[in-house]
Amino acid sequence: MHEWKDSAKRRHAPKKMNIKHRIVAGSFFAAFALSAFATAQADLVVLFDGNGLPSSQPWLAYGANSLTPTQTPQAGGVRLQSDLASSAGYSNYVFPNILKNNAFPTLSRSAGFELAFSLAVNSENHTSGDRAGFSVILLGDDAKGIELGFWGNRIWAQQSTPIFTQGEGVATNTSIQQDYRLRITDNNYNLFAGANSILSGDVRDYTLFANPPYTQSNFLFLGDNTTSGAADITLGPVTLQTNITAVPEASSLWLIAIAIALYFGARLLRVACIQSVTLLRTTGATVSSIV
Repeated sequence: MHEWKDSAKRRHAPKKMNIKHRIVAGSFFAAFALSAFATAQADLVVLFDGNGLPSSQPWLAYGANSLTPTQTPQAGGVRLQSDLASSAGYSNYVFPNILKNNAFPTLSRSAGFELAFSLAVNSENHTSGDRAGFSVILLGDDAKGIELGFWGNRIWAQQSTPIFTQGEGVATNTSIQQDYRLRITDNNYNLFAGANSILSGDVRDYTLFANPPYTQSNFLFLGDNTTSGAADITLGPVTLQTNITAVPEASSLWLIAIAIALYFGARLLRVACIQSVTLLRTTGATVSSIV
């Protein structure tokens, strides 16, 4: 009777994983975790790394309507100075319809994209309440996006109706070097200063102007684009991130899932290694024979 019970227990007891199974399972868990982490990465392009002049690097071109504006390399960035008679700045286009770098990514609003830049507005003046001495323009592959004007004490959006008039804005001190992120997803834009969202709204369609750059797809500009404004600014590193909606939220559940997969993968592989070494030492078996 006891022998029958013992035999039944042996028949129904779960089988222990052998070394080969542990290696396969451990590799699976580790691969899952690494794959989950890798697929969570958006595409990042460094447009300006903060060294030298932006135009000396592959992505941005410098343009000015006169010889008056100056650009001076500084530690961690470039100082750009313009006056009311001039305009100057940096763009990914050399001329209308001609990209400086043909590898420039597509800016899909449905996939989401984000322009990050470090900026200090050292001084700024304007002769119109609808103009700014420094502006950032970011347009998607359908030419829809946003233009933001930077004053010394305010950041605001350019309206599309009536076109090129001041829209929503936020009072803020822009003279302090700050890391900004301008994100566009679907029909919305969001401007972050550090980790804080400070301004948001609907994307605009400026094609009513019917001239470049506002009819241009995948367009960006940082600088002074008007003779009704002037600025002295320091621009630091500039990066562009695309496909940001493909990145899952860093929720606790997602992070826990990756951590668990890594834990079990490492644990199974460790046990398999210990068992392999033990067998090799005690039996003299070869590696091929134990896996």
